[in-house]
Amino acid sequence: MARRGNTFDAIAPHVPRGVDFPIATGVARLEDEPDGTTFLWVNGVPSSPLRPELDVLDFEYMERFAAVVEAWEPPARMLALHVGAAACAFPRYLAHRYPDSGHIAVDIDATLPELVRTWWDLPRAPRLRIRAQDGLEALAARRDESIDLIVRDAFSGSDTPPHLADEEWWGHARRALRPGGLILANVGAGPQGATARTDVTAARAALGSVVAIGEHAVLKGRRRGNVVLAASTRLDVDVLARYAASASLPTGVRSDWTP
Repeated sequence: MARRGNTFDAIAPHVPRGVDFPIATGVARLEDEPDGTTFLWVNGVPSSPLRPELDVLDFEYMERFAAVVEAWEPPARMLALHVGAAACAFPRYLAHRYPDSGHIAVDIDATLPELVRTWWDLPRAPRLRIRAQDGLEALAARRDESIDLIVRDAFSGSDTPPHLADEEWWGHARRALRPGGLILANVGAGPQGATARTDVTAARAALGSVVAIGEHAVLKGRRRGNVVLAASTRLDVDVLARYAASASLPTGVRSDWTP
């Protein structure tokens, strides 16, 4: 595939690199990496990798997401709700990995959903529907037991917005989930983990058992990083443990994690 400088032509060729442009919730920009990956930055924070390959995930936490989905063994025609769409890197990956799956991606920013389809090769509706919508509103509007997979990857700065990490949000997630479904959440954790602590407490209050996957140093509160929370009655924790043992970074799987 041809490049333009260090950028693949297929990825947003009409958008200048390294230049902030306005979106509904602030500013965004696209930056190229030497390997041809383009990153979406939102308000100064790297938000989504964009690359031509359909089966590559650049962020470690997304690789953990993918490992949990495999350990869960999703239904062939699963329906997934993604809260915090950004450029839809993970929905795109899952749509490729599981061709009969359907995806709904919502983002609070009203501008991004209009832009991302012009940037790269995302699946078309109904396989992937992208909406400008608040993540709590999206869950609250779902019928009981109407979704197989819920993925929360929404941040304001380095933390999850509080209304997407409290008992109301997790309660709606439990209500909307089909029996045996899976909930995944990306949590920003660190030595001062008040927001993450509230998040985990609310998740356990709603669901009972919650598994945390992350680097050992982050799980122990020694430094800041991302922890993936996973909850499902059908999750094979032994498969996850084998994934963690072979991961590129020292990774742990804990059911007793408290930030």
